[in-house]
Amino acid sequence: MAKKPQARKLLITGATGGMGRASAVLAAKQGYDLVLADLSPDKLEILAAECRAHGVLASAVWLDVTQSDSIATLVHALDSAGGVDAIIHTVGLSPQMADWRHIIDVDLVGTVALLEQTRPCLKTGGCTVAIASMSAYMVPPHAQIDQTLANPLAADFSTQLEALNDAGYGLTHSGMAYAYAKRALKQYVADQSSNWGKEGKRLVSISPGLIDTEMGRLENAAMENFAAMRSLIALTRLGEPEDIASTALFLISNAAAYITGIDILVDGGFVSKLQHQQRQAS
Repeated sequence: MAKKPQARKLLITGATGGMGRASAVLAAKQGYDLVLADLSPDKLEILAAECRAHGVLASAVWLDVTQSDSIATLVHALDSAGGVDAIIHTVGLSPQMADWRHIIDVDLVGTVALLEQTRPCLKTGGCTVAIASMSAYMVPPHAQIDQTLANPLAADFSTQLEALNDAGYGLTHSGMAYAYAKRALKQYVADQSSNWGKEGKRLVSISPGLIDTEMGRLENAAMENFAAMRSLIALTRLGEPEDIASTALFLISNAAAYITGIDILVDGGFVSKLQHQQRQAS
């Protein structure tokens, strides 16, 4: 009897959130063994059990990307398991969930630390997918902000952030902090893909639009102009977490083996329609 091929192993961070959970369930149905990481042990165990019902292995690891010890524990677990074939990183905070500094600490500093420290655990031929946001396309280039946020792991990063805000550049607004953090993450993917490529590894980001998750509904409810925002969706519907999950699963598959260093908008055509309207008005 031929030996059954070993299942590919996938790390999903933020696994109990809307996009993370959808990715975990879809990956389990596709036969991936899973390492699920997030802040809630109880929710992680429930999700892991649901994934195991599809006949795959699923383990749970507590993760706080702002804590170096927590990332180190995850890395140790991955090393002990022989590494992973792919990573889908969905951890993030939106503007209504935290103040500006915590958003930068999670969405940029902690995210880049996580991606860099799990990179050695990613097997040759593997792919990491990080979740950015269409908000990254909706703020203009800003030399000082972009230069500072390009080095989130710098020893003097906090000092540089303080200097930015002392200069009145507005990152103390949570929405601006979120948008520029995601812009910086998108740029990190573009800038670092060649270094990952030398190791035979791929790095890609996804920028979701208006997605019908718990986080998305929280943000939508806070928008005074939500109806106008929704009208910019070319496909005329909110996105579902499964729209992001299916894109992420495609990107880590062999079918996407020549895709790296880019950001993929999964926004129902929101940004393209907005840019078209802006061109028409100019």
